[in-house]
Amino acid sequence: MQTEPRLPEPEALEFLELLKGAPFSAPYAGEIIDWLIRDSSAQPTLEEADLAPAARAVSTLWRYAASGDPGAGEISQRMSDVTHALTLIRDDHYAADHSPRSAHRGAPPVRGRDVRKLCVAVGHSRSLAGPGRAVVIVHHPHDHTVYRPLGALVRSGPPGQSHEKLGREVLAILAPHVRLADRRSCEGSGVLVESLREAVTVAWWSPDPASETGLGHAGPWSAGGLRSLCSTLLRSEGMTISQSGGALLVSR
Repeated sequence: MQTEPRLPEPEALEFLELLKGAPFSAPYAGEIIDWLIRDSSAQPTLEEADLAPAARAVSTLWRYAASGDPGAGEISQRMSDVTHALTLIRDDHYAADHSPRSAHRGAPPVRGRDVRKLCVAVGHSRSLAGPGRAVVIVHHPHDHTVYRPLGALVRSGPPGQSHEKLGREVLAILAPHVRLADRRSCEGSGVLVESLREAVTVAWWSPDPASETGLGHAGPWSAGGLRSLCSTLLRSEGMTISQSGGALLVSR
C-alpha cells in the first residue's frame, strides 16, 4: 500500500488542485476524486479526524489509490506525478530556457506553481531534475525546456546597467579559459553567463540536459572542475563569488 507523509494544509490544497487538473484517460476518474474529497469531510476515519480538510482528503485519496477499485491504478499514478512535482519544484519563479529546436523562445519568468502543473501534465518520466535545482521538461526526443530557478531575483525590478557591464567583464575573463555555451547550436554545451535582475550568474548549459541529468551531475561543470576554475578566475580579478544551487553568483 502506498504511504505518504501527512502534508501541511497549504501543500495539501495545492496537491488537490494539481490532481484535479491532471490528465486522466478514464472519464470517471475526476468524478471519483470529487466524491472522495467530499466523503473525506463527511465521514473522516478515527486516524484522520485530527487532520485539516485538505490533508484528510489527500489521505483518503491515497487509501483509495491502493484499493484496486475502479480507476484506482490511474489515480495512484497521477498522485505519484503530483508528489514528484511538489518534491522537484520548490522555487517560486523560474526562467524558461528552451532547446534550440523549440518554437517557444523569449518567454517571461514562470511561476513555480505553473511549472508544477506542467510537470504533472507530462508525468514524472518526462520531468527531470537538472543541475542547480533546474527542472527539465521533455516534450519530445529533441524538444525540451529547462526551467532555471530565479527565487527572489524575479521580484527586484529591471536589470541595471551595472549588472550588464559586470556580465561583459565576466565573459571577457572566462572566454580565454573555458568553452562558452552557444545556445544557437545543438552541440553548443558550455559555460553560460547571464545578467539577471540582481546578479550575474555563471552555470553550465547543454542543449541536451536530459542525457546529462541521467548521470546525476552536470558533467564537466561539477565533476570536471569547471565550476571551481571559473570561481578561481573571477576571484583573482577581485570579484565576489557565492553559490545558488549549482550556479555561481558574481558581484563586486
